[in-house]
Amino acid sequence: MQIASVPEARERPAIRPTRVEVSVASLLANARAIREVAGVPVFAVVKADAYGHGAPGVVRALADAGAVAGFGVSLVEEGVQLREAGVTAPVLVMGPALRGGHDELVARELTAVVSDAGELEALAEVGRRRGRPVEVHLKVDTGMSRLGIALGDVAPVVARARGTGVEIVGLMTHFANADVDDPAAPDSLTAAQLDAFAAAERAARAAGAPLRVRHAANSSGAMAFPRARLDLVRVGLALYGNGHWPVDDTLEAPRRQAMRLVTEIVQLRPVAAGATVGYGALWRAPRDSRLAVLPVGYADGLPRRVTGKAEVLIGGQRCPLVGAVSMDIAVADVTALGDRVHVGDEVVLLGAQGSATITVAELARWAQLTEYEVTCGMSKRVPRVYR
Repeated sequence: MQIASVPEARERPAIRPTRVEVSVASLLANARAIREVAGVPVFAVVKADAYGHGAPGVVRALADAGAVAGFGVSLVEEGVQLREAGVTAPVLVMGPALRGGHDELVARELTAVVSDAGELEALAEVGRRRGRPVEVHLKVDTGMSRLGIALGDVAPVVARARGTGVEIVGLMTHFANADVDDPAAPDSLTAAQLDAFAAAERAARAAGAPLRVRHAANSSGAMAFPRARLDLVRVGLALYGNGHWPVDDTLEAPRRQAMRLVTEIVQLRPVAAGATVGYGALWRAPRDSRLAVLPVGYADGLPRRVTGKAEVLIGGQRCPLVGAVSMDIAVADVTALGDRVHVGDEVVLLGAQGSATITVAELARWAQLTEYEVTCGMSKRVPRVYR
């Protein structure tokens, strides 16, 4: 049965005031700070729609400013999106090219990360058909036990690559524990992974790999482990101003959270003492109260699990959310603000307002999530606005 194609939807101006605001200045300041700490080129990890910040906008800002040396994605499709947005900088596709994505990968001049020897022949075949060599980075499993070539297989894989015409110009690994390991501890998992990676490099070079670049450090590795910085660092969470920056106090430009989740009050409602609010009647007004209705909910990225814990900023003051967070609506208790609050006032669920800030880490604690899940969980129905 033939299925009719659906016309591409046009982007329409937002009517609802709920939006994700991304600070370009913060992104650039974070990139400069990371480069200052690492002392080597920075690749910006923009997979998963730039961790929810909107990959096209983030990449355009970083590329226009020349703030990074290249970009890292997980999927071939994500790399294609960057090329179609006009990005000419190196793009590293760190996940496997599934279901015949190798041709698209080579055609778009994306750099493949090989984590399974079986990919070599697929890439070599594409290279032969297109009449050009294919350069790849080889991923070595040093302790993550997820993707990557086993240490003992590095030399055979390099030899196999040479036989196919694929050139292994890069060597990489990924840390499992750098966000919690002590950089000074010689027996940490990260230290063991670096030792294993050094052995992998020796094996690869001895087998004839034309290595030009080695990289291991993610955000935490780049910020905390000098030995891990090698020839470049791959940063995601830190670029967006999140995660733990152990060197914050030594930086001229300390980290700046790039994301704000913002909406406006659409209704103000008086409720009598004893009235309940929302599904499940989870909150009962302890006194005559004034409530602000907010057009944002868990379908937008405000997790339902923050119910009973989260606060928002209104007029620079913290106000509790009350009742269950629903799909499209949340409710804030603004009784303490008196007549200083009005319909149309800005409400910040994530980010700064005046001198107050709700951080990604704080929202993550309320929701019992990681910081990654908070930003990646921002819904596609919420427009991204770049300031």
